[in-house]
Amino acid sequence: MKRTIRDKLIPFGSHWEMLAIPVVLFVLVAVFVDLRPVVDQNFFFATSDPGVRQSKKIEQHFPSRPELILTVSSRDISSPRYLGRIQKLTQEIESVDGVNSVKSLTAGPKSFADAVASPFWSRLLIAKDRQASNLIAFIEGNDTEKLIKRIERIMHELDDKDFRIHIAGPPYVVEMIRRSLEHDFWYFSLTAVVLFGLTMAAMFRSARVFLGMLATCASAVLLTLLLQSMFGNKIGILTVNLGTIVFIVALSHLVYMTFNWQTLAGRKGRLGKETPNLATAALRMTFPPSFWSMVCASLGFGSLLIVQAKPLRELGFGGVLGTIVAFICAYVMYPAFLCWAVPRESKLVEQEPPHWFWSRRFGLFSLGVILVSIALGFGLRKINTDPSLLDYFKPHTELRDGLEYVDRTGGSNPLTLVVSAADGSKLNTDAAYAKLWRLHGALENNENVGTVMSLPTLLAEGDRTPFSFLLSYEKMMEIMEQPKYARVAKSFVNEDRTEAVFLIRMIESRHEKHRLDVVSDLRAICRKYGFKPELVGGIYYLQGRLAQLVASSLVTGLFWLNLAFIVIAWIVARSVRGAVAMILSLTLVPLCMLGGIGWFHVPMDVISAPATNVCIGIAIDSMIHLIFGVRRAQRDGKKGWAAWVAGREEQWRGIVYSDFVLAAGFAIFVLSGFPPTQRFGLVVLAGCIIDILANLFVLPLLGGAQWKKK
Repeated sequence: MKRTIRDKLIPFGSHWEMLAIPVVLFVLVAVFVDLRPVVDQNFFFATSDPGVRQSKKIEQHFPSRPELILTVSSRDISSPRYLGRIQKLTQEIESVDGVNSVKSLTAGPKSFADAVASPFWSRLLIAKDRQASNLIAFIEGNDTEKLIKRIERIMHELDDKDFRIHIAGPPYVVEMIRRSLEHDFWYFSLTAVVLFGLTMAAMFRSARVFLGMLATCASAVLLTLLLQSMFGNKIGILTVNLGTIVFIVALSHLVYMTFNWQTLAGRKGRLGKETPNLATAALRMTFPPSFWSMVCASLGFGSLLIVQAKPLRELGFGGVLGTIVAFICAYVMYPAFLCWAVPRESKLVEQEPPHWFWSRRFGLFSLGVILVSIALGFGLRKINTDPSLLDYFKPHTELRDGLEYVDRTGGSNPLTLVVSAADGSKLNTDAAYAKLWRLHGALENNENVGTVMSLPTLLAEGDRTPFSFLLSYEKMMEIMEQPKYARVAKSFVNEDRTEAVFLIRMIESRHEKHRLDVVSDLRAICRKYGFKPELVGGIYYLQGRLAQLVASSLVTGLFWLNLAFIVIAWIVARSVRGAVAMILSLTLVPLCMLGGIGWFHVPMDVISAPATNVCIGIAIDSMIHLIFGVRRAQRDGKKGWAAWVAGREEQWRGIVYSDFVLAAGFAIFVLSGFPPTQRFGLVVLAGCIIDILANLFVLPLLGGAQWKKK
């Protein structure tokens, strides 16, 4: 008879069978899933994005190779000793697999004096202050991991006090981001998981509960990774944190189910005793609010599916998938462990506030929270969704210092402009050459522009050769398109001579205006000097596009989420006042978070931006559980404010302790050496605090307080 009842309570199997699930999933993930983050130079967007299409079109019409910039500083860059070491560095870099060619003071110009006199080589190789020179390495292939490691070893071998080597360039920046993400994926995600688990073990004083939570959450993460791989999605710059997010979503369900299990055991006097039948009761008590929380979280992530930014769409898909998987794992696996465990109250739980505490309305305190939220909301205008490329790296480190040095000496972020004559004329005439030079000078004078390489600088180099006056500019271009000259002209002008390219290195340290506004200024300069800007490409432009989409996704995503939440709030609260209270209380979370980000000038990059979605999901989860607690009290005969008091008394532990555990887990990200990961952790940490204040104080006041005594 006992066995029959147990089988009825645990239809999906025993705890031993559930423990086998994460083991099997771990083996499958280890064998079939690539856990290395994939980051390339076009990781910002999908190939269908207009910005990427423009960049691809430029690459097709004006072929060029990705380049690394090694800037080498010295007191005297014209000395024989310096030039000898530059020659050795050039030879070492040329020998690296994946490097197609190298240009430096000893590989390109005839001599140092020739480089100084050349309009082309002086811009490409020599810093304006004459305290450093550049070594440009053109690379081939997309796998730059081994190439960068080999170049770094060469740099460390040759670096000296009077021969300081700094490196920049898109392939290097992308590789550094990939390394940081991979490091954080393994170290901080695992550390956060262990911290979650240990906190749960201490809170519930049960090794069986701890084992159940760990097995359930781990299964949710592993199954999500496996399904992601089956759908052909690789780990990207945002989905690298997906495992931690799924772990948290699953853990939230388990925390509420466990506290409800303890609450039921306390009511029935079964604390410290085996009570396998309570698992089903706790499941039934927790399932409805968990279901609606899952729906809201899925809608929150689903709002990212409509944006054009590829990383945000990937996170949206992974978030929806992970939310559903976490819900299924929580209710299929975890009840078996509750049947196995014995409910106990820890000292943390026993030290709860007295009844009179929750009976108070906290009117002034809640009013203060609302006013502070409104004040913080004015910071929304100050949000910086277009941070400098340098903000992706920690200040006062060798990596950041090197990027800043290269940036100061000529810019570090590439931008490509393709222009044509406004009147449609060809660009191979003397008149066109003179106009292109004037445009070149105007672009160089823009404060955001560093080095500019263009067709007139190339033709000016050709003019320096003997008897060049006998050649027309068209003939000169034809000569420079030959293999003998590495077909260099093809990178600056098209075959019918109607379009020319300006290769610009933008200065990130002067990044004050939005990138797209800067690009608009450069387009205006082109039009002013008689040219039509046909195409714009490069990482600088794509970052500007991404910043614009991050800002729009914050607005549109929150709008659609709030619209959906209005419907769900009405279904859950079943009253106009309750629904309005839920909506207003939820509004405080993004208002405080995003407004605080604006006031404190925290860069809102694409990696830290999704923290808002995570916190809104946590807030909705807490809110719905509280509302269902109030409804249970109403079914028990309590009315008005008394029902809200009972709901708070029942659910406060789940809200406070789940947020505490989540905040503690994300706080570990603050120790990361990668600033976007640090910002992600800090924003979630702040959001958890706001969540507690909004749900335990503001929501009950707005939803249930009696304003006048009858």
